[in-house]
Amino acid sequence: MIRKKLERFGLTLFFTFIVLTIFLITSLFVLLIGMLATHFGVLDRFGLRTTFPVLVAVLAASAIVGTIVSMVFGRVPLRPIREIINATNRLAAGDFSVRITTGRTPELRELRDSFNRMASELGSIEVLRKDFVNNFSHEFKTPIVSIKGFAELLQLEGISQAEREEYLDIIVRESTRLATMATNVLNLSRVENQSIVTDRQAYDLSEQIRRCIVMMQGSWEPKGLVMDLELAEVQMIANEELLQQVWVNLLDNAIKFSREGGHIDVALTTDGATAQVVVRDDGRGIPAEDIPHVFDKFFQSDSSRAIPGNGLGLALVHKIVTLHGGSIVCESPPGGATAFTVRLPLR
Repeated sequence: MIRKKLERFGLTLFFTFIVLTIFLITSLFVLLIGMLATHFGVLDRFGLRTTFPVLVAVLAASAIVGTIVSMVFGRVPLRPIREIINATNRLAAGDFSVRITTGRTPELRELRDSFNRMASELGSIEVLRKDFVNNFSHEFKTPIVSIKGFAELLQLEGISQAEREEYLDIIVRESTRLATMATNVLNLSRVENQSIVTDRQAYDLSEQIRRCIVMMQGSWEPKGLVMDLELAEVQMIANEELLQQVWVNLLDNAIKFSREGGHIDVALTTDGATAQVVVRDDGRGIPAEDIPHVFDKFFQSDSSRAIPGNGLGLALVHKIVTLHGGSIVCESPPGGATAFTVRLPLR
């Protein structure tokens, strides 16, 4: 208990010590000047009469009074620092709702705003992390339970060949879901630990996008989607494997959120130094408040929770594009089509 009280008044004592030190140095300096003035008779020339003991007594009294005043009023300017320390301790303990309200000087206002912004961002990340754990656990458990159930059904005697094939199809489909989730987690973990892109080589970007569209034909053709392509012939130097994951994830998103019988626009243009790829669907769009978070790990918009996904695809896309020195933006006017625009340097 005594230790806590000492810690509570530690800043006040420290502030008092600094003030006292400055005051003592100033007093010694004044005392030295007074002694020299007395020794050389400077005070006598001006008709001033003083003695050394009187000067020392005045300085001692001033030191005592100054120390008491510093201890009493020193707590006021140090109050914001105590609030910041308490808020930091609460934040470190996991209380992301803490906010700082002090800020009378420009420096303290800037510190307050930075701290509150940091606490808000950490709180958002924590919510997303918990949400992801819940969703990912559910997404991961569901196909395992499904695979186990239909595998047990296959062990039963007397099931027809049609039923056997149906159960096998379900097992294959659920296994694919598991493999996709595991691949996204591993890929994101791998690229997050990279700071530079290796294995760059020259290749045909337009041909790569065409191959990705053909590769995903099994996903967009059953929905009756029409692919509208406008691809300029572009050669670029990049990591072909990593960029393929970008196009596959963007196309997969567009396919999942497009309406039955709709269309997807894919455009590739260049200005000679930069390639621009736009993937646009005709789905229901993304709420404006969710757009700033679409590239966050684990984030899933409320409007997309009914559609299978784990919130890792776009985070992976953003990281790969950034590693290549490019940029990606999402545009989704209310009730309109959603478009992802990727800009990449050709070299």
